[in-house]
Amino acid sequence: MTVPPQNFYLDLSAFVSIEKTYYVIVIILRPMLNITDLSERQLYVESDSWRCNFGYGEPVRLGLVLEAVDLALSDVEEFSYVIDAGLIPQFDFLDEEILEEARLDGLETQEELLRYAYECYGSVPVNIDAVQPAKASCGLSGFVANSSISSVIAGTGEEMETRHFQDLGEAMSFARDFYVVYAPVIFGFIDVVLDHPLRVGGTGWDKIRQMSKK
Repeated sequence: MTVPPQNFYLDLSAFVSIEKTYYVIVIILRPMLNITDLSERQLYVESDSWRCNFGYGEPVRLGLVLEAVDLALSDVEEFSYVIDAGLIPQFDFLDEEILEEARLDGLETQEELLRYAYECYGSVPVNIDAVQPAKASCGLSGFVANSSISSVIAGTGEEMETRHFQDLGEAMSFARDFYVVYAPVIFGFIDVVLDHPLRVGGTGWDKIRQMSKK
């Protein structure tokens, strides 16, 4: 696979094709996921089976942050919300210095500390729409949110479908009811995801290493 020179999101649709039967299986397994609200626009999801291995030491367990972002350039623009997704280490695997910094700012709860790590140190971005292309996410998911599908041009010149939502509530509902369901697919290809270069330099491995316990 050729990495687009200007596209910093990995198109997982090139590696996996998801069938409706898999959708049903994941719904059954969904209780194994821990889902937490970090804020009104941020959802955090984790599972004990979500991990990466550096080849030395203990594997690092990972969580996924889903954040609703408003791209509107004016107050009258519709369907301006999209969902950004990013991987970070789970709470028990976060670097102690990051946690200490957060506590010095008066943050105490696990949700506050996770949010601090995500907002201040970033994440490994994942194109969550590429896990299940937007036009393929029909059927049960079609009734979840009022949304619009539009395309952006990737660095390769190819069109990439992205789902846009009318408001924050619709975006977060879809994230909880659909994106969370398909999130486990990412970890079937986690090495490929982390191999991808980041805009700030390095790869996903470097970002997770930076944020993990030393």
